[in-house]
Amino acid sequence: MNQESAPPPSTVAVVTGGARRVGREIVHSLVRRGLSVVIHHGTSSVEASVLVQQIRSQGGTAVAVAADLRDPRNAAAKVFEAAVELGPVSVLVNCAAVFQDRALPWIDQYHCNVHLNVNLLAPVFLAQQFARQLGEGEYGHIINILDWRAQRPGPDHLIYTATKAALASVTKSLAQQLAPKILVNGIAPGAILPPEDRLNWHQQRAIQSIPLQRTGSPQDVCDAINFLLNSRFITGEIINVSGGEEL
Repeated sequence: MNQESAPPPSTVAVVTGGARRVGREIVHSLVRRGLSVVIHHGTSSVEASVLVQQIRSQGGTAVAVAADLRDPRNAAAKVFEAAVELGPVSVLVNCAAVFQDRALPWIDQYHCNVHLNVNLLAPVFLAQQFARQLGEGEYGHIINILDWRAQRPGPDHLIYTATKAALASVTKSLAQQLAPKILVNGIAPGAILPPEDRLNWHQQRAIQSIPLQRTGSPQDVCDAINFLLNSRFITGEIINVSGGEEL
């Protein structure tokens, strides 16, 4: 059976950060499963609108919603209000993230707060909204997009890494708290898409620190998501999609 041919009982998914980059590819993958998708974005309104129109032109169903995850509780409520028109949500993919690097002398409270709110608290409040709206007798999946750095922190990306490590802990705690109704797992990507300001960064890493000596692609992340969505007996796990970089 094609991995993307068997949608869960309820057919609506929410993807944060779904308008661009890896998030956009996750949206396309979920649409191919037969799910309707709520595409959250922060400021990428043009990209989100184009993506919605593309999905609709191909016979799929999607809506876009703008919400500022720096205000995580209100943003979570706004995202799930937008989902109401499509029906109960059975899949939540927390993909949106802030990825900035500052050395200790230049870290300020704003830098800390924006990473904390977007990378950690927004997934928590989105999970809260997700659990509240899930119908009686229905089951669901929460998948948090993490980072291999959360398991093997380095000297860089100090606050970013700390928030992803905290989200990994939340993933395992929620898997226990929300069982058996909701399965909660994480995916920890490595060199999938380079930062837009350092396009050759991943090639350097592939040579120096990735055992498979190559970079991955967004499809590798989508394959891991589909694997988890096809399971009813995996929860609290973190799958590295990194070419072994975390080893």
